[in-house]
Amino acid sequence: MNEERRQQARQFLQPGEHLIAACAHELGPGVPTPPESMLAPPDPSDLQRRIEARLPRQLRQIAKSRVLDPRRSRAAAAADAIDRMPDALDQLGTRLMHGKNMEGGWQSAAGHFVISRANVRRSHACVLALTDRRWFALADVSPLWQSTPVMKHYWEVPRAAVAAVRANPTGVLQKGRMDIEFTDGSWVALLATAPQHATPFAAASARYR
Repeated sequence: MNEERRQQARQFLQPGEHLIAACAHELGPGVPTPPESMLAPPDPSDLQRRIEARLPRQLRQIAKSRVLDPRRSRAAAAADAIDRMPDALDQLGTRLMHGKNMEGGWQSAAGHFVISRANVRRSHACVLALTDRRWFALADVSPLWQSTPVMKHYWEVPRAAVAAVRANPTGVLQKGRMDIEFTDGSWVALLATAPQHATPFAAASARYR
């Protein structure tokens, strides 16, 4: 199964770049959800594009202006904050159960990773890859009914930006947990989809630091 992830990562290699390791993963439980105001607007659906294409130009502009964007509207930002309150309570309960899963604000390297991941909406599988040059992450954005994955590149940093990958840290119960520590002192917890892949993935990253 991990060889399939390596094949997916190889499709995104640059000329002369060598893949070191790849691992399917998800965010650790309790990793906070970025505020909507920090996310890129979602791509319109195919149906929405078809409807807008049939509207006269003035109506298209009116329709778009009525969409409340929390990045531009105080009312929408307030509504977004209210909508997020149950999530904040859930995250607090999860943190009490599973421990801390992220360190650093949204401007940190860990925050940038989580925001980039959240911007890939409606994805259902992710791959973290390490090469001799960089780290990068992919997400499967194919429709749920489609059996063939469609991978999208959504994040990358130079190899030197990651200080360490610690598999199965002490004090937590999640199987396959990997703490990705960045050189700015921030970190974020991931869970290997196949827990047995966490340790070899961390070991491979340690050998090439």
